Amino acid sequence: MRKSFLALVTMFGLLFLSLFYWQICADIQDHPANPRYYQVFKEDRGVIYDRRGVPLAASTSDGTIFARNYAAPSLCHVVGYFHQRYGMTGLERRYHEDLSQGRSLITTLDLDVQKVAEQALAGKQGAVVVIKPTSGEVLALVSSPGVDGNALDANWSNYLGDERSPFLNRATHGLYPPGSVVKPIVYGAALGEGLVERNQIWHDHGSMVLENRTISNYGGKAHGSITTDQALAVSSNVVFAQLAMSLGDRLIEEFRRFGFGMDVGFDLQNLGGYLPAKITSAYDAAQLGIGQGELLVTPLQMASVVSTIANGGVLMRPFVVQEVRGGLKMRQITRPQSISQVLPGSQARDVQEAMILAAREGTAQTSLPLSLDYGGKTGTAQTGSGADHAWFIGFAPTERPQVAVAVLVEQGGSGSQVAVPIGVTVMDAALRVDE
Repeated sequence: MRKSFLALVTMFGLLFLSLFYWQICADIQDHPANPRYYQVFKEDRGVIYDRRGVPLAASTSDGTIFARNYAAPSLCHVVGYFHQRYGMTGLERRYHEDLSQGRSLITTLDLDVQKVAEQALAGKQGAVVVIKPTSGEVLALVSSPGVDGNALDANWSNYLGDERSPFLNRATHGLYPPGSVVKPIVYGAALGEGLVERNQIWHDHGSMVLENRTISNYGGKAHGSITTDQALAVSSNVVFAQLAMSLGDRLIEEFRRFGFGMDVGFDLQNLGGYLPAKITSAYDAAQLGIGQGELLVTPLQMASVVSTIANGGVLMRPFVVQEVRGGLKMRQITRPQSISQVLPGSQARDVQEAMILAAREGTAQTSLPLSLDYGGKTGTAQTGSGADHAWFIGFAPTERPQVAVAVLVEQGGSGSQVAVPIGVTVMDAALRVDE
């Protein structure tokens, strides 16, 4: 009896110790408070490169420890940082085991495009995401403001006290009402259901009353008699509220097909936003159709949306690490992955044409001296307090699109005036990647 009791006590003791290790000790060994943690800083670390072989993160040594140097401050929200005192984030954390073994990462990022996006967002709060539609490769991912991985010791206390939240990755974790940048999805869904034709005539008087509440166009502008293509080009809330009401709960299904309400299958952690489970009233449907109400998305999700439209309706998994090189395995290559055919190719092209019209004659025009041939859609999302958020999604060139972009500027006001110039500047730079 006594032996059985002792055996039982011993068994529970061993179980306790095992749980203690895996729940506590395993975390402690990677914690900066653990002296063993600093051993990793005495060893060289693999290099992180951009798509053209330019080092984005590399180690230097003072003879005792290795420290990381980063090619640009804007890399903090994608490459991350690796620091003795402040730990690790981004790809540095996600691929820590590989990097600590001296293996290198070849990313899909282009440092030049990353820097252009960083400069375009300078002084603003927001995000830019650039994707190659045919493959899902992320060419640039910038969140502003950010932190400089090369100056953490000097600026850490300032970063912590900054009310603009520089540690927040707005591209992957910022949740925003999308405003009118969801209208291409609504248009594609309505075309697919046979509820509308491209040349169908609508009469837009600037506003409509629904359930004793008014839905108005931006600035209350009346567009008169317009086609459905023109309605998207000028961003008619009146027309798209009606399209959304005719779709009803089918609109929820279409948003879900584009990945709303779930995180994107991406190398880095990201949020899935919020998508209502159902539509409870005609007014709720109308609000959803113009990107207002309860709907919340991330800039990464909207970049995936416009990339899908540009890719003939095929949704590709976005990714940022294309190769892990070195070690026993020598090479681990990420292959482009098609997730689903969200829109038939013909419908995707119809939506593209309407977005091209928006860029040439509608809200997505730009006065910048660029010879860029692109399609786009703007959004001006109401926040409930403060200025509106400014959105732009676009693709270029118009034939066989090679790049897609999403731009979000917090409380930037008009998408046309603020987000479009950023988006077209970044797309112009991105098209030069393979020149």
